[in-house]
Amino acid sequence: MKKTRTRLRGTKTAAKAEQKKLISRLKELRNNPALLLPKTRSGTKEAELYSKVLKELELAKEQYENPPSFMSSIFGSKPKDPLAKAYGASLTVIDSGAPVMAIARFPHGEVNYVLRGSGISKEKLIGIQNHENRLWSRFAHLDYVKKYKYFIYVMQKGMVCTGIKPKYPKELWNEACNDIKIKLGNDSPFGLEICCVSLGEKIIIPSKRMSKSKENSYSHFLKHQVAFEPNIDFTLDIKTIFSDIVSDKPKELLSNYNKGLISDSELWVSLLNYQKEKIIDSGEQHFIVSDNIFTKKEFMDKISNSKIDEAIVEDILSDYNNSIVLDNMSLSSFTEFTWDIAGKNLVNRIDQNEVKNYVGDNSLELLRKLYNQIVKESLTSEYPQFKSLSEPLKILDNVVRLLKVDEKARALKLLENLVSNNNMTKSISWSILVCLKATSSRAWKYSKEEKALGDSLSENIGNLIKSKPEDYTEILEAISERIGLGNKLEVI
Repeated sequence: MKKTRTRLRGTKTAAKAEQKKLISRLKELRNNPALLLPKTRSGTKEAELYSKVLKELELAKEQYENPPSFMSSIFGSKPKDPLAKAYGASLTVIDSGAPVMAIARFPHGEVNYVLRGSGISKEKLIGIQNHENRLWSRFAHLDYVKKYKYFIYVMQKGMVCTGIKPKYPKELWNEACNDIKIKLGNDSPFGLEICCVSLGEKIIIPSKRMSKSKENSYSHFLKHQVAFEPNIDFTLDIKTIFSDIVSDKPKELLSNYNKGLISDSELWVSLLNYQKEKIIDSGEQHFIVSDNIFTKKEFMDKISNSKIDEAIVEDILSDYNNSIVLDNMSLSSFTEFTWDIAGKNLVNRIDQNEVKNYVGDNSLELLRKLYNQIVKESLTSEYPQFKSLSEPLKILDNVVRLLKVDEKARALKLLENLVSNNNMTKSISWSILVCLKATSSRAWKYSKEEKALGDSLSENIGNLIKSKPEDYTEILEAISERIGLGNKLEVI
């Protein structure tokens, strides 16, 4: 019967290449145990502590190389420091090899190490056996950081301990800025400001990057810092386009960002939403579309595409005094946003029967239907009406009145559907098309003679289109005279 091998859960059979690398690292530590320790400034408490740890490491090395006798092992001096104990235990791997390795899993990845010794923490073993790795080497010092509140910085080549006071290395600052691809000296008005107090440096991550970034940029500055209070050496300030209106920020939101629980974009979007809600509840009137602020005039100009739309917006805003906060610049979004407070009352005042036709998303349709005739009548009410007009002048009068109420599409359609054998009518039609710059696809319908007369009338007809009520009759009579129909029109 074939013999089966058993393996403990959470372990793996180590490849020979992996064993070889581990043993090579341990031999390096055997030759120079100081590789495990951070650099310190002489004369400081941290320097004193780590000099004692070094002595303990050297004692562990001595006992590994020259095992004490039975009596010496009982009564002789032994390493007491946990790091020295783990170091001594790890050196034994050089002789025994590492056919089986344990696997430790952490939020930032997996690491392999060899279990040795009794009661020795896995963190110490991981840090020692992976001392060349910037992430895992710090594990050997976590208890010192916790106990003494030290600040340790893991550099490209070794570690630096600055004691209980942070002193962030410029090398790490530049490295973090390069990682997130932020240029030093960026002075964007909106974004996240990260300031390192001990270094006296700050950068601003601009709003455009914040809104798109799926990572936590601040974490890059903590990545190679080992500290009991990692945020104490940094200050964060975030400013959006709305910060001048709403200055406060949710503490929980910034706290979650500091802990690396949310990304740049999550922080940015959440803050914008918070500020928008505050603006809506502020009792003041602001005009916000997406992430931009507009003045009342700018808002009305952008959202109104016609005289009818302009009238709807103006009347709603006469009743609505709160802030307008929309996701997009559309009139339908505006009328839905203001429906309950202003739009519904507006419709009710014009026609009470129309309110019941609202189905939840058709406010603009209802308002345009009601305003269409009202506005058209008001825009042309001061213009004279004529008792009887010949066909060319009647067509011209109808088209101009449509243009007065911003109905260019309907005016063109009227000309498009025109069926007439009257050359004068066609010349008038061509002249209107010239004024509207809409001749390119319609030129084939008109003869050279019709076009020639139409071109000669274009200045007069252009004046009629732009005319004021008091000038309308005089200009129309001049056109009538030009086409041989006399200069007297009977006004009703």
